[in-house]
Amino acid sequence: MSNTSYPVGRNSGRLPSLFGSLGLVLMWGWVMSPALNGQDFRGMAVRDGEGENTAVSAEARRLVEALGADSYATRLQARDKLQRMGLEAIDELRRATTNLDSEIALAAKSIVGSYSIVWFTEDDPEVVREVLEGYGAESIPERQARILMLAEMPERIGLPALVRIARFEGSTGLSRKATIEIMEQAIDPDPAKGRANAALIKKGLGLAVRQATEWLGVYADDLAGGRYSADKWRRLVRKQRDVVDSLSSDEITRASVLSLVRICAVRAASMGNEEEALRLATENMDLVPAATNDLIEASNWATDHQLYPFVFGLYAKNRPMFDRSAVLLYGYAYALQEAGEEQKASRISDQAFSLSPLAKSDGAIEAMQPRALEELAKLRREIAENLRKRGMFEWAAREYRQIVDALPITDLNSLACRIPLSEMYGELEQHQDVIDLIAPVIDRMAKDAEFRARVNADFNTGARVQGWPARLEYHSALRDLELLELAKKVNGEAEREVSLEKARKRLMAGYLANTRDIDILIKMYGIEGDAEWRNAIKIQLDRAKSNGLLEVKRWEARVSQGRADLQTEKSFAQALNNYAWLVCNTEGDLKQALKYSLRSVQILEDSARLDTCGRCYFAVGDFDNAIRVQKRALELEPHSPPLKRQLLEFQKAKEKADAAAEDTKAN
Repeated sequence: MSNTSYPVGRNSGRLPSLFGSLGLVLMWGWVMSPALNGQDFRGMAVRDGEGENTAVSAEARRLVEALGADSYATRLQARDKLQRMGLEAIDELRRATTNLDSEIALAAKSIVGSYSIVWFTEDDPEVVREVLEGYGAESIPERQARILMLAEMPERIGLPALVRIARFEGSTGLSRKATIEIMEQAIDPDPAKGRANAALIKKGLGLAVRQATEWLGVYADDLAGGRYSADKWRRLVRKQRDVVDSLSSDEITRASVLSLVRICAVRAASMGNEEEALRLATENMDLVPAATNDLIEASNWATDHQLYPFVFGLYAKNRPMFDRSAVLLYGYAYALQEAGEEQKASRISDQAFSLSPLAKSDGAIEAMQPRALEELAKLRREIAENLRKRGMFEWAAREYRQIVDALPITDLNSLACRIPLSEMYGELEQHQDVIDLIAPVIDRMAKDAEFRARVNADFNTGARVQGWPARLEYHSALRDLELLELAKKVNGEAEREVSLEKARKRLMAGYLANTRDIDILIKMYGIEGDAEWRNAIKIQLDRAKSNGLLEVKRWEARVSQGRADLQTEKSFAQALNNYAWLVCNTEGDLKQALKYSLRSVQILEDSARLDTCGRCYFAVGDFDNAIRVQKRALELEPHSPPLKRQLLEFQKAKEKADAAAEDTKAN
């Protein structure tokens, strides 16, 4: 899939929560609770054991006691040794912060708060050591960002470091965040690796006991056994709920227990126990606060994991809140649709749409202040975008169109809706709808210099709209070809050639208007034509491939010069992807295209790059890998029409090849 800076109608990215981008969802709200601004260790305890752990604890205790010695030299030496022991001494130091000897308590607090503790070990890979360098001196948000970096490392190489943070992090919220990231990581299907990771977790936890380590202890047992221990998790949830009800801990809260419930439910469902997942979620539904933000977040989570009855329960319990929120109603309608209740889903979606002031009267626009109108347009546009990502294309189009139809063509709020709506229509191959949407804007910009200047003043908007003349020719040609296909039995050969020539001219004009739009060139390559047409295509294709290779080499040189920043890596990956997409859909060195595509995916995996990789495998005749990779792309963007169409193409080709192989074998 091409992934260039101009709009090509094919987006990519991980599927977000249904309305997560609205800014209404509580994103780790509990992580940023007031307790995190201090060092709250009251929920932590440590049991002494035997062997190495006991010896380390004994040495740490001896040194802690030496912090109160009469000799200044002894106190200084003890402090130095405790700092060098680092995390191995942290438990004893934390307990010492409440020591009755004020000198010991003050010294312990000073060491714990001095940021001198080293968070990495000699066994950590270099990339992990870099992330943990100076970890203790960073702010809460920065430490959270580093936790996410560790969680996203391949092959779970950041696992020991995450366990270390879960055990030793003074911030309860960050300890819990590290724990959740561990438990949400993909589990390797190899049982041996599961057991190895379980052993790493157990070793990292040692004998510490706090909320996070209790979770990880049960998780490690499950990992080692390749199972989901429903009874153990149920008891742990019940135990922590009892603590919340008794108000006996500042560490264990309703929000933290709700996080545990959701992790357990997802893990149960992933192990094939959907009934347990739904039961656990439903039994603890009362943990969800009856507030719009929290209900949206809960509904998103449930729909993400196909727990639709949970959404129905939220609706029944909080009906007044749902009836006042379009976001909540659309979430409920989506759950109904996925559960097969299409008529009811349609009715609820109509109700959600009717909550928009623009849907109530013709005079609604005139009565609104500009700022209020802008906020409304933004809200409904974000609703539409997330409906689109969920595959609810008709509902999304209606939300987009209410803004487009209600506002003047020169209003930038209208234009902000036309851009994603035109891309959606393109993905759905609704070519006439694309034409009707963008042609008036192109015409107005050609006549209205002030409007053109306002559009181009915003770089992102201007860049996308500048590609529309090429897209207009492209979709006009595709519409002509579509009509030609429908009328092929009626039209004569002469009329057919006239229509084909018209389409060829449109495509060439579109491509020359924007030679970065390689999807147009790919379409041109696939259209039949005489020797003159084929020669013209070859000239353009050779030029595009040459420019693509130069772009790859340019970014590769920048990367090889030293440590490249994230944007440079992304640009390199994009150049690799674009070249591979062009070649695998036309002609050239297909093996090189596959190599470039795989490298692009290695740098940054998303649905667009996986789509390209699937096409490259298909081009070299590797149907099994093409299907495998394409399915992975659909996991990231499950409702994408282009991704679905390409998977179907691969599957049909494989079926045909398998059938031919069987026939050959039989003969």
